[in-house]
Amino acid sequence: MNKIKINTKLRRLISFLVAGLFIGGVALAALSNKVLLKGAMFTTSTVELKFLRNLSSNVENENLTSELTGISFDGITSDWITNYPVKLVNKSGSSMNVSSYANYATANDPASLRSSLNVEIFKWNDSNNNGVLDEGELGNSLGRKTFIKWKTEGFTLGSFEPNVVQSYVLQFTAESITDSKQGATGSFDFEFGVMN
Repeated sequence: MNKIKINTKLRRLISFLVAGLFIGGVALAALSNKVLLKGAMFTTSTVELKFLRNLSSNVENENLTSELTGISFDGITSDWITNYPVKLVNKSGSSMNVSSYANYATANDPASLRSSLNVEIFKWNDSNNNGVLDEGELGNSLGRKTFIKWKTEGFTLGSFEPNVVQSYVLQFTAESITDSKQGATGSFDFEFGVMN
């Protein structure tokens, strides 16, 4: 009777071992039938939005810059208006959506000129490519905002395709330069780029 119990236990153990080896062999065969894609790398593209230094020149590396030095606008009175043309180009490999924002510290505008100064951004068709805003070249307006709204809301300039020059005119105006703002100075930066 003990011998029969041992044989039955031994048969069961052998059956389990054989089943385990069979299942292990099937799993090993399944694993060895797989292939591997190894070392896949992902690299993001670079964003390269540039200004043209010389507005009448072509898109060449020596004519591209990431920063323009601002100019001084002097003698601003109520109903003052001036145009400032800019050309930008997308030097990256894919299209990008571009926006523009004012960027300033209130400490650099102690008289709060930002509330009296406006900008209206126009598309510009420099048809003769002379870099000068000529009669009839001013295109559609993208809107008009105070510098405060330019900072908080910005402007959407749209999609920039690679290596295509986009031309704009920043039309600056002033209204209500009160006595308290006479002789005041403010310093402002204006940014163009992919704003997320």
